[in-house]
Amino acid sequence: MPGPDTHLRVAIDARYWRGSFQTGVERYILLLLEALGTVHEQVRTAVVVRDSEQAAFPVDAFPHVNVLTVSSRHAHALTRALRGFAPDLVHYPFDLPRRFDHPAVYTLHDPGRYLYPELMVKRIREKDNDLLRDQIRHPQLRAIITVSQSSRADIVNVFGEPPQPLAVVPNFIDSRFAAQLHHARATARPSEQPFLLAVGVYIPTKNIPRLVRAFRLARHAAPDIVPPQLRLVGRLGWERGFPVNGAPDIAVLGHLSNERLAQHFATCTAFVWPSFYEGFGLPVQEALAAGAPVLVADTPVNHEIAGDLVTYTDPYDDDQMAKAIITRCQQPPPTAQTVTEHLAHYSAATAGAALLDTYRRALDR
Repeated sequence: MPGPDTHLRVAIDARYWRGSFQTGVERYILLLLEALGTVHEQVRTAVVVRDSEQAAFPVDAFPHVNVLTVSSRHAHALTRALRGFAPDLVHYPFDLPRRFDHPAVYTLHDPGRYLYPELMVKRIREKDNDLLRDQIRHPQLRAIITVSQSSRADIVNVFGEPPQPLAVVPNFIDSRFAAQLHHARATARPSEQPFLLAVGVYIPTKNIPRLVRAFRLARHAAPDIVPPQLRLVGRLGWERGFPVNGAPDIAVLGHLSNERLAQHFATCTAFVWPSFYEGFGLPVQEALAAGAPVLVADTPVNHEIAGDLVTYTDPYDDDQMAKAIITRCQQPPPTAQTVTEHLAHYSAATAGAALLDTYRRALDR
């Protein structure tokens, strides 16, 4: 085991990373690499991507990272790729393997799949949930990471206090997107067609059908205050109850580039985050950084990550949400200085230090 003054060798399993379509999977992997760049004097990092994604991987942003490639997502391909690097630990950011060839760390972003099984697809309910309960008991799993204190409390509620360390390493806005958000805020001009904005993959916990109903109630009650359009940004999940048939007041935009997303954050009348369950909720902080007024569901994690910089609403009450939309559209956003001071607690350096501590504790076991 490496001593406190020697390099740790950590491999990040990024076999699911895609350069063409950045979702939470890709973004979280890049956050890990940026955070580890702040402690690269103590951690040697390798990232494992598929051959087909090697050219798209942003190696220029992570000069401290060794890029290893595999031909497929199969576990045996990962094992072969890691032989030369010989990691002390393998960090699995989303999925755990059935077989562990090295000591491991796993990020369990949240236990929503256990808290809301009725909202999950059949495979998760009937197979994956039981499999994960078994996997997290494996002796080679040396530590679990989650992304907020709220998520940690939920994990303990679902699984009990685990035998291995359960560490909180908060998310943060990556430096490249942060620069785009700040630029969009500085150069924002009023939109020719005012709009409300919601962002996120469309799954039932995102609460999009209720948001649509509340938006229409608010628009009917206060047409001079609430903008005429709600724009939905994100890829399709398994939500079946939100509009996709070209309703003129609802624009389903799908995936946007970071540049266009930053512009939407900076020019929306208000950003609405009605999700009733999240492990963190990074779009809330991104909207604040871009200068948007923000309305969120009244949940513990939103209080944790946004404090008094946002307006809260009951995520289960259409009428209350509609009234909150009207109120939020009339109120200015928090000042840039206030937002900057708040987001200073969520940085690559803070995450890097927490990762390093977790990795060392994992190896101490």
